[in-house]
Amino acid sequence: MNVAMLLSCGSFEGFFGRVLGQSRQSYLKGYRNDWSWYYARGLLENGIIPILYIPALYEAGKYETDVGVSVRFLPLERWYRPLDHVWLKRLSRQTRWSLYADDCINAVALMRSLREALTQDNADLLYVQEYWTGRFDQIAHRVSLPVVAADHGGVSDGVLKLFKRAAFKKAILCYGQTEDECRIIEKFGGRSKFQPNGCDVSEFFPDPTAQRSKTILTVTRLTNKQKRTSDLIRALAELPEEWTLDIVGTGPDRGMLEKLSLDLGLASRVRFHGFVSRAEVPDFLRHCGVYAMPSGNEGLAVAALEAMACGAAVVFTRIRGFEPLVTDGINGRLVPVGDVKRLAAAIIDAWENRDSLGRAASETVRTRYNTRILYPQLAETLRGAVR
Repeated sequence: MNVAMLLSCGSFEGFFGRVLGQSRQSYLKGYRNDWSWYYARGLLENGIIPILYIPALYEAGKYETDVGVSVRFLPLERWYRPLDHVWLKRLSRQTRWSLYADDCINAVALMRSLREALTQDNADLLYVQEYWTGRFDQIAHRVSLPVVAADHGGVSDGVLKLFKRAAFKKAILCYGQTEDECRIIEKFGGRSKFQPNGCDVSEFFPDPTAQRSKTILTVTRLTNKQKRTSDLIRALAELPEEWTLDIVGTGPDRGMLEKLSLDLGLASRVRFHGFVSRAEVPDFLRHCGVYAMPSGNEGLAVAALEAMACGAAVVFTRIRGFEPLVTDGINGRLVPVGDVKRLAAAIIDAWENRDSLGRAASETVRTRYNTRILYPQLAETLRGAVR
């Protein structure tokens, strides 16, 4: 069974290139750091052949990788190229109508390549990342194969939903990361399935010999509007001088965050590590004193699961992606979005209770978010969608 997995980025060059600094060569050779690679490898292990589909302005073709997962770049129509740059310039002031229009235009520019690829790859099913987009509404009606869609961090708030019922009706199934998200899908007439992200606990697990120090760690994309890494830097200013901050990841706001660290007199206490390979991440997670994500919005973040699996004491914001995962004071700490002082206080508390919080966090992931349980379930529901 062949499953095409369409990523939600507008273009490879726009997201992976400009935001994450990846080229085609580096992406194919070493980028294994998001949900799509985890899911694809999990499906392979359960007898399903996944192909990652990525819209692209200039790339084209199908490529094999060292983990056995194929990647196909879907060329967008040439007339779309100048619109991709216009979209980026308008991003900060878009309305829900203009955002929806951008999604639909992107879908039109993608459609011919998508249909041709599905035929060439003998795809049995199309898996679409994010169902709150206008692109999903277009694809659900214009692709003849069974379509399923999933939540990987998209939100329903502020999104145009005028055509959502019709799109949900066309889709075979929609996967929600939380039970609340599943109820929202059903409210709009969709068929939902609770399918959270998971963590491979054979790769991410505690190391009892590792020594933790007063270091805060975050592994994130440096897009501050969503990830709010600046809150973490400001929280560091509230902590004693022996505390430091490790930021792993890259993105367009790195320069702004470096300047903020300098302006606050924290340049010597904040370390920007940039992009690191998946193989390097567990070592960071096993040695940090506290792992923190002060995001304004997330799905069930894989990075959060991996930190907990490694036994880190975690501090997250009280948002939809983290509330089902963490019980405040039991397996981590939750704080309001944007409250820097409470974020700093929670980091101190997490450090002081790091052993008990870390043990409970690791047990939570091992028992509830283990990919060895979740991925066979996903594979079975995909087979059911085709049947």
